[in-house]
Amino acid sequence: MEYNLEGSPMRTIVLFLALTITASAQRAALKVEDVAAGRQLFMTSCSGCHGLTGEGGRGPNLMTGRAVSRSTDEVLFNAIKFGLAGTDMPPTNLPDDKLWQVMAYVRALVAPAFEVPVEGDEKAGAAVYFGKGGCTGCHAIAGQGGLSGPDLTSVGHQRPLNLIREAVLDPARRIAPGYQRATLHLKSGQTLNGVLRDYTTYDYTLQDAKGELHFVKAADVSDYRLLPGSAMPSNYKDSLTATERRDLIKFLTRQSARGAN
Repeated sequence: MEYNLEGSPMRTIVLFLALTITASAQRAALKVEDVAAGRQLFMTSCSGCHGLTGEGGRGPNLMTGRAVSRSTDEVLFNAIKFGLAGTDMPPTNLPDDKLWQVMAYVRALVAPAFEVPVEGDEKAGAAVYFGKGGCTGCHAIAGQGGLSGPDLTSVGHQRPLNLIREAVLDPARRIAPGYQRATLHLKSGQTLNGVLRDYTTYDYTLQDAKGELHFVKAADVSDYRLLPGSAMPSNYKDSLTATERRDLIKFLTRQSARGAN
């Protein structure tokens, strides 16, 4: 007996299952090159609406929107392929292997970096981190290093790849809460420099370059200034080679107190 599936709900189910099987099969073979290729395709096909970094424009912000983080790979794949009815999201005329790469990159925008394949040499990146990069002067991993910058013990599970890359290459673009550079001028004549960890109407908490915390009453402050830029070096594009930057980013994305699942 033969069944005609044309126009029937069963046909829709069959087509959906076919796409699911295709996407799942490709997912098993996901490589570093897929995410990198997806990034290039995203730039040319998607950034006009979603922005160069996926942070939105005419289209929604893909980095913070819940739709991406809550959707399965298959749902994202189908949304990119067929578009979303009733919205400005059009279908995409790319072959399925390219669509998979775009989806892999979109997923990487919100997924913890630890879960995303990243190019580079982790051991070489560790050498840069603990040596030439001077990162331990401010940052700690598993209790080893400085205290004036954010702890990086689990940065690979706490941040997506794009934000880790941005922090290395353009640290002033996005200052982590509690790490704004500041100067406090006290009525006693003393001047304190560091990062402003917290402040209220009544007091300030400032951490200096040595990691020491200063708790200062607002009544004792004659003037305070929030300084532009980041306390983190902004010259890694010049002081580190492209390979060293790549490896450093790789090393950071592998940092997770949870370890591999």
